[in-house]
Amino acid sequence: MTDTTPNDIVNKAFRVTFRGYAPQEVDDFLQNVSDSLFHALEENRRLKSQLDEQRGRVQQYQETESLMTNALLLAQRTADDLRHQAHQEADLLRREAQQLIRAEYATLDDLRQTRQRVIAEIRAVLQSHLLLLDAQAQQAAPPGSEAR
Repeated sequence: MTDTTPNDIVNKAFRVTFRGYAPQEVDDFLQNVSDSLFHALEENRRLKSQLDEQRGRVQQYQETESLMTNALLLAQRTADDLRHQAHQEADLLRREAQQLIRAEYATLDDLRQTRQRVIAEIRAVLQSHLLLLDAQAQQAAPPGSEAR
């Protein structure tokens, strides 16, 4: 079946026969049908053009959506990687800080032990000097007097 155009309708010629239709009515009807077909074809072209335009927009939106989805996925992966690295660095810093604290406590214990030892040594030296002083005081005291 071939497509009928408005020109085909307007230019259609019918045989004139006895007892036929009124030619002017047929011509008027064909002109109305031709006009209606012309408007329908124009509307069809306009709608096809709009459809093509909308399809283009949909495709652009789909491409934009795809780009945004990829960007969001990349951002999420990057954030996850950064969070993971931050946790690893925090754990490493925590372990290093704990080692430093243990080392400082060990140094503090060593210093306390050294202090106790020095105090004990000084006390021993002082006691020994007191004993020497007492001994010298007894030797220097006149016979028969008692040392204080």
